[in-house]
Amino acid sequence: LPPVPLSPMKATSGPLPTGDGWIYEVKWDGMRVIAEVGPDGVRAWSSRGLDATASFPELAALASLAPVEAVLDGEVVALDDEGRPSFGRLQHRMHVSSAVEALRRSAEVPVAYVVFDLLGLNGHDLTGRPWHERRRLLDQLADDLPPGVDVATVYDDGEDLLEAARARGLEGVVAKRRDAPYLPGARVRTWVKVKVRLHD
Repeated sequence: LPPVPLSPMKATSGPLPTGDGWIYEVKWDGMRVIAEVGPDGVRAWSSRGLDATASFPELAALASLAPVEAVLDGEVVALDDEGRPSFGRLQHRMHVSSAVEALRRSAEVPVAYVVFDLLGLNGHDLTGRPWHERRRLLDQLADDLPPGVDVATVYDDGEDLLEAARARGLEGVVAKRRDAPYLPGARVRTWVKVKVRLHD
């Protein structure tokens, strides 16, 4: 498995790339979290390598994947009344170090974990594999994920997704190269983030 905590791979801002080599996902307005599921349970880290396990007790449900061992990359989100990610709501849950306080806040502001990458599986480091291979393996885990943990939907038409994100009031779109390896800590051009407000 890759060493954890690790710094997640980051997208570069830019215009929407198109072509057969690209896929598209919603850009979630949340908190980036790397989660490790292993023999000792579930551990989670922020993008800065800070322990986020206590802040989000919902992630403990990932232990149901056992005996599978996995390192997941995704976004913790809190949804508003219309089902859209709300960073304002999420702030009530972030950086809480007390497990008791985090559990109390989870009842007031529940969160979901949207997983979009699989970095390690059963002792194997997947970061050097292309995105499409990592995604295939992630899809195989999807049915075993607990409630509140979802695999991000992938779209083939980035322009349509960007229009839908604008109409729904979402933050934007992330385009990813199908053949891209995962480079921890790097800001890469094989992932491109396109925010809706840049196109209004």
